Amino acid sequence: MTKQTDYLIIGSGIAGLATAYFLSELGSVLVLTKGEVRNTNTYWAQGGIAGVLAKDDNFESHIEDTLRTGAGHCKEAAVRQIVFGAPKAIKFLKSIDLKIEKEPMLEGGHSKARVWRSSDFTGRDILEVLIKATQKKKNISFLEKTEAVELIVDEGECKGAFIRNEEEEKMEKVAAKNTILATGGLGQLFGRTTNTLGSGGDGLALAVNAGLELQDIEFIQFHPTALAVSSNGRHFLLSEVLRGMGAKIVNSRGERFLKKFDPRAELAPRDLVSRAVYVEELTGPVYLDMRHIDPGKVRSKFPNIQKTLKEHDLDLTKDLIPITPVAHYACGGVPTDLHGATQLPGLYAVGEVACTGVHGANRLASNSLLEAIVFSKAISETLEKSVLMDARKNVNIDSLESPAVVIEDINQVKAYGKRIGQIMWENVGIVRTAEGLAKAKKEIITIPARDYRVQHRQLVAYKIIEACQARPQSLGAHYMAKEII
Repeated sequence: MTKQTDYLIIGSGIAGLATAYFLSELGSVLVLTKGEVRNTNTYWAQGGIAGVLAKDDNFESHIEDTLRTGAGHCKEAAVRQIVFGAPKAIKFLKSIDLKIEKEPMLEGGHSKARVWRSSDFTGRDILEVLIKATQKKKNISFLEKTEAVELIVDEGECKGAFIRNEEEEKMEKVAAKNTILATGGLGQLFGRTTNTLGSGGDGLALAVNAGLELQDIEFIQFHPTALAVSSNGRHFLLSEVLRGMGAKIVNSRGERFLKKFDPRAELAPRDLVSRAVYVEELTGPVYLDMRHIDPGKVRSKFPNIQKTLKEHDLDLTKDLIPITPVAHYACGGVPTDLHGATQLPGLYAVGEVACTGVHGANRLASNSLLEAIVFSKAISETLEKSVLMDARKNVNIDSLESPAVVIEDINQVKAYGKRIGQIMWENVGIVRTAEGLAKAKKEIITIPARDYRVQHRQLVAYKIIEACQARPQSLGAHYMAKEII
């Protein structure tokens, strides 16, 4: 049986839901998500959305901060697009009932306080208002616990996807006039990450298997302040806003050490802070310290973080909080133009899975939620211009055969996934070496997986390693050492 839709969106985070909301005015929209709608990285995003709204701030400053943090590797036109689009993006979120605090917060890499929050779980708040807004739209339908196995490419165009419900072995087809990848990140390819369990780079694998190349995928951002204890396969993020409010990073002797690496210390860009913490951890544990800040202010600004830490018998106002850097965000991905279009007609990409050129070699804090809104709007504006042409598109795919795939026992799938994570963390992590990359490539290839879910992860891991090897010099989040530290 073939399902029909005008727009197929693969992914239900901020990028997918915002795109669905905008496209619902143009035709029917089907949102596909491999878990439940709320099981996305957006749900766990804490900081906020960057934007120039304050009188003492200006667009050029935000642009310069983004370019500098991206180590000169950003596409300036894309940076300008999101920076100038920020006020409208924030206005849109307010229009669907997101309550934004009156005062912005400061985060690392920013020269001004320009990060706008709804709470200390801003991502969750954005996701909730987007879910409510999209559920009110008659043209939007959802398929949960269903994943895309392979994109349908016919006559040189993307015409939808082969999909599979997690509880069934058989596959179905979705015919779509346009398909949008909004699958999010790949943090679960690394043994330590802030990402949800489903974030294994599936969208990237779909694109590669459809004949597309990836871009800048060696630039994996590691977040420097994650709780040093994992739970349910991920590490809890400790927002950069904590450091913006004055939190210190100290070693086991209670000493601040970041100024040895950068004069901005705790407010340096994430790549620098992550490497510094990584090196310091070699001689002992590292902590986040907020004990010197007014406890009442801490509790009022970070109630959700406090609640989560309490589950670990920790308190921001009283304790040193053990931290560690972990995989957080892919700065590269499927290359798109400034309208979200890929090189494959009929296929668009938005959010973390896409490489717009905004983030360069290292993402500026809180630019990701902004990018998702700005580029989802750009996609809808582009597709609005082609509605009449799309109406005449031939997306008859009934004669196409579903691909033959192997589905192994889920415990075996998890075991292979864990092995990939171990290989990548040990050899393709915060500090890389030529020897380690060669070892990782060899070990990734030898994993005897037959299940398509593991093969997707193998493929993306291999592509990351190849990209790292093709760039022997350090740049931004890609750090090459002559030997293992």
